[in-house]
Amino acid sequence: MSLTRLRLLLLLTGLGALFTGVPVSALVAPGPDGPVTPVASRSVAAIELLENAARVARTRAWSGTQHVVSTRSGEAHFTVLQIRHVPGAGSEVHVLYAQDQTVAAADVLDRKLLVLLAKNYELRIVGDRICSGRRTELIEAVRPGTRGIGSLAGRFWVDRETGLVVRRDVLDTDGAVVRTSSFVRLQLTAGDVMAQTAEVVKPSGDRLDEADLAALRTEGWPVPSTLPSGMELFEARLHSSVLQLSFSDGLSTLSLFVQRGRLPRSVSGDERPVAGGTVWVSSGLTERMVWSGEGNTWTLVSDAPDEAVEDAVLVLPHTTKASAGDGMLSRAWRGMSRVGAWLNPFT
Repeated sequence: MSLTRLRLLLLLTGLGALFTGVPVSALVAPGPDGPVTPVASRSVAAIELLENAARVARTRAWSGTQHVVSTRSGEAHFTVLQIRHVPGAGSEVHVLYAQDQTVAAADVLDRKLLVLLAKNYELRIVGDRICSGRRTELIEAVRPGTRGIGSLAGRFWVDRETGLVVRRDVLDTDGAVVRTSSFVRLQLTAGDVMAQTAEVVKPSGDRLDEADLAALRTEGWPVPSTLPSGMELFEARLHSSVLQLSFSDGLSTLSLFVQRGRLPRSVSGDERPVAGGTVWVSSGLTERMVWSGEGNTWTLVSDAPDEAVEDAVLVLPHTTKASAGDGMLSRAWRGMSRVGAWLNPFT
């Protein structure tokens, strides 16, 4: 097999190699009988460009002001974040403006999701574009389609000066933009020590490994590995008695929270009938759905297009109505106010 052919094959059966530092573009078949997914030649160059952007975001010091706009459910929600990243210290995030109580985490491309992105979408470099006054390289992510014709699912603008992604769009299957994150100011910095008074929006809880998840499954906890629309489990955390399962297709993220016990009667949000049960929906920068099923209370938080969220809800268990609980569940969820921050576990 030629070197050119090898570069066009990505091994997409798991995330282990990526987590250990192997570049996405270097993942190739171990042999002629190994499981591989063919990737078009134009996708390889796009992956390398995005991989470099993720590496710069992780290893260089930078700062910027990011606007995040969500138009899910037909209503626009807007947040402004001031972000400063220092390698080895993380990202310090100041919320300059939030339209609602759902606080967004910094939306920065992370290399851990590139395998899923390449697995679910064809990536292509469109060419030079001006974005926010900067010269950028535009990359498009296209859904698989019949006869090789797919719909546009996402766009990335990579800044030629800094190498960072300055804007990212997510589109639904009708071609409407449902989420945009864009930097209106962005620069590489000297990487000095972070201010101690900064508000840092980042995930909490204990990160779980495969052994932890296996033990939870043995104890009867529902821990699906996949959800519809290409959503795959890539991280799990335990917040006291609440299990958080994070799924992604590489473009959008879906967090599913599970807690033992029945849903209290007093639940905020609009009621919607789903799969023979009732789901309570609260809209914001992210959409939150809460319901009961099989002795658990489920909360789904996502920035994904409507069809991906609806497909995920349909495959999960439901009961017909809320029932009186002991109050513990309500107190637990009131303490978890920054659900938007949990959506991105890489901040």
